[in-house]
Amino acid sequence: MNSNSIDVGKRIFDARKEKNMTREKLAELSDISVQFLADIEKGRKSMTINTLKKICDSLNLSADYIINGEPRGKYDSIVSLLDKLTDDETKQAEKLLEVFVEALNNK
Repeated sequence: MNSNSIDVGKRIFDARKEKNMTREKLAELSDISVQFLADIEKGRKSMTINTLKKICDSLNLSADYIINGEPRGKYDSIVSLLDKLTDDETKQAEKLLEVFVEALNNK
């Protein structure tokens, strides 16, 4: 195992846990086996760019963060909150945000 694979795997593991997502769910969303995801998270196996993209999309994270540990985007905390909402709640949150931004612009 090389340290880059271990670091990448740990970031995927940590992000998955932070989003309260099971390994099974992330594997399903990423179209890979649960065992392969476990091997990635433990740094035992590497992945293709296509698989990396699927994992990043499923976790709403940038590849820069997964690969390099670059700080997450400034909106990641908002995205993380929105990820916990139902579809209806997300629509309501969008409307509230639109009203908020409009109020700020009308100062």
